[in-house]
Amino acid sequence: MTDNNEVFIAEMGARHVGDIAELVDLVHPQMGILTSIGPQHLETFYNIENIVKTKYELIAGLPKDTGTAFFNGDNEYCRALYEPTEIHRKILYAMDYEGEADVRAKDIVFSAQGSTFTIEYAQGEFTCTTKLLGRHNILNICGCIAIALELGLSVEQIQQGVQQAPPVEHRLQIVPTNNGITVIDDAFNANPAGTRAALEVLQCFEGQKFVVTPGLVELGEREAQENYEFGEAMAEVATYVFLIGPKHTKPIYEGLVRSGFEKDNIYVAKTLGEATNVMGHLTKPGDVILFENDLPDHYNE
Repeated sequence: MTDNNEVFIAEMGARHVGDIAELVDLVHPQMGILTSIGPQHLETFYNIENIVKTKYELIAGLPKDTGTAFFNGDNEYCRALYEPTEIHRKILYAMDYEGEADVRAKDIVFSAQGSTFTIEYAQGEFTCTTKLLGRHNILNICGCIAIALELGLSVEQIQQGVQQAPPVEHRLQIVPTNNGITVIDDAFNANPAGTRAALEVLQCFEGQKFVVTPGLVELGEREAQENYEFGEAMAEVATYVFLIGPKHTKPIYEGLVRSGFEKDNIYVAKTLGEATNVMGHLTKPGDVILFENDLPDHYNE
């Protein structure tokens, strides 16, 4: 950090209780934002209560007399932590939460070019456009806008920043092709909420819809159920589904079939290459392919 730096942003991740408290002791943040709390890394956290406790280590480490805490109002765990928090300033941002929020994103429209939405806050409303896809991305941007407003940025500065933000690689990223097929790369997604957001984006497109996925991993005892529900959700959106890994994707297959999805439109492959070869004979211009999640390097079915 130098005198030229105005803001330092630190992402604080965790796999064990106490991980974030350790980072807070190192960074000494003045502002903190809880973007999401959910059933992730349960193999190391064991239960959702430990995850909630660990995420709140960030807010607990803020200075109570000068700190500002931001909470995602759409997330029930974040919202529950907002109410009892005692701090200099606390701000609730939201998109779908029907209660009161300090900053809200609404009127969201998706297209192959990105998204448009309106921000509502105490001083009025303004419209933003972004290259990013997915309601979860709009919600994250809403949180960033809440922070930007608190830092004193103008509406014009915020609109420009949102418009210039590049898509995150492998996170609902539209990959250019020369064959008329739209490819959405969401390979770095690894949680149930993200898969639902990806399928919602896929539903907005015309043409045949392909989903290619190895399923979700590292979800502990909820893994099979989450994958089953993933299959149920896919059944409402996809035209064809390619499952990578026969054993691990079995719950997805069951969720698809029990939801009435056509068995002939499900392909179970041992490798991504095998799936790609089959898919090449089914796709045509105007179709959309969603690559959803990728397995960690250490994973072995």
